Amino acid sequence: MKADLTKMQMNKKPRDNSNLQAALYGLFIGDALAMLVHWYYDRQALFRDYGRVSDFIAPKPEHPDSILWRSNYTAPNPKGEILHDQAQYWGRPGVHYHQFLKAGENTLNIKLARLLMASMSHLSAYRAEDYLQRYIHFMTTPGKHRDTYIEECHRNFFKNYALGRSPKKCGREEKHIGGLAGMVPILVHYRGRSHRAREAAREHLALTHPGDRMRIAADLFNDLFLQVIGGRSLREAILAAIDSQQNPLLGHPFRKWLKLPDAAVVGRFLSTAC
Repeated sequence: MKADLTKMQMNKKPRDNSNLQAALYGLFIGDALAMLVHWYYDRQALFRDYGRVSDFIAPKPEHPDSILWRSNYTAPNPKGEILHDQAQYWGRPGVHYHQFLKAGENTLNIKLARLLMASMSHLSAYRAEDYLQRYIHFMTTPGKHRDTYIEECHRNFFKNYALGRSPKKCGREEKHIGGLAGMVPILVHYRGRSHRAREAAREHLALTHPGDRMRIAADLFNDLFLQVIGGRSLREAILAAIDSQQNPLLGHPFRKWLKLPDAAVVGRFLSTAC
């Protein structure tokens, strides 16, 4: 990862490097910190199992809120085989989604972001075709990762791919935020060319998360990200976006919620579910 990150920083002014490093390293660090508590809906169970997470921790093998038992995937043919040796854990109750990951290890989605970084480092540009070749090889080759859970977006992609669709047309309309993190390397790479950054980020997202709902979410994420990496504070960027009301996702009373403790907002106004 370090080699890919270094190459992506080439031709940037020295004073910009701290923001670039924070964006890219933060992507990997944040995911590694959070992976053990993914999809905990019962906050008391979360605190009982892990307390306040402030360091890298390996996940427990069991997950009290796991709904992996009702998730399923059957590849139409060998071209769509992506579960490999993890298939045996699907359909079982209590299985942790990331049960085999070590402390500090990244989940599948962020490992795919690293794959994207390798593609962009190699080409010095974003090319969907190159990323898709790497993505398909990575997902269909046993042993490339140790994540038990594979999100619905990937299952939909490879079901369509196995049925013969063009890789660029394998995504099914989505509404899950897992795809947003994958845009970060693109936004960093093109951050001096905001139009190209947004265009390429949208294109990449649509490979696995097509549809208007994800496009609207991506536009908001991209605008905030580009402002912050350019030097604006996150709080200032968010409050300005709220006041502008130019994105339909900003219609909630966020300013009112800012005055409340997190515990009062999460669970009362915002669901702990997906």
